[in-house]
Amino acid sequence: MNVCKNCNSKYQGNFCNNCGQKNTVGRFTFKNIFSEAFHAFTHADKSFLVTLKKVLQNPGKVAYEYIVECRRKKYFNLFTFFLILTAIAAFLGNKELTLNEAVFHDDNEYGRLFNLYSKVLSLATIPVLAFMLWVTNYHKNGLRYSEYTVFAMILLSVLSVLDIFTSSINIFLLLAFKINFSAGNHRVIALVIIILMAYANYNFHKKMFKNPWFRSLLSGVLVCVVQVAISIFVIWAVLRNFDGLGNFTMYGISNR
Repeated sequence: MNVCKNCNSKYQGNFCNNCGQKNTVGRFTFKNIFSEAFHAFTHADKSFLVTLKKVLQNPGKVAYEYIVECRRKKYFNLFTFFLILTAIAAFLGNKELTLNEAVFHDDNEYGRLFNLYSKVLSLATIPVLAFMLWVTNYHKNGLRYSEYTVFAMILLSVLSVLDIFTSSINIFLLLAFKINFSAGNHRVIALVIIILMAYANYNFHKKMFKNPWFRSLLSGVLVCVVQVAISIFVIWAVLRNFDGLGNFTMYGISNR
């Protein structure tokens, strides 16, 4: 008979019947740390990498299963998923700016501040975006505002993946060819966001509504509007006081 170190329950076998903890858990070693980290990102069907793949393939389906069908164990914890992606996007965004300054000798403190504040404000974006999506849909499907808050978080996770992808491409171009092609400087990124968000919204709502294309497109536009509004707010309310700290451009808005 074993006694679980986590919940003090008595059990037989290799795992606690109450909480599931192994009976071999002991002090941490570097081997344990590496094993735990590797396990968290790669193990079974609910790993971070598998969840990332499924979110990229069909974010609306993932959201529907996670929120409506309550298939929570099928995926990596999507709240942790969102925070990890946001942190990676912020890190790569800062790295991209650092390389750009090193290659072109162009001080861009505006960009650094925007990268920091925009990622922090992404948390505030969630309830705003959720409210807009809820208002435009709740009369028809009966989902709660709190459930649309989770959906909004998943949508912003997709945008973080987009940030990670574009930053990675630009970092490669800066290192290999000394070329800067930051996606944030181009209005076409707004069109990409609308398409991605409309696709996600369609797959989330297609079992709730008949032919939800218009509603999905509207939702995609709402996501883009919220993102651009946050960008403008950061520039106006925070960065406008940092005169002389370099050039800043986002969605065609520039301090030049």
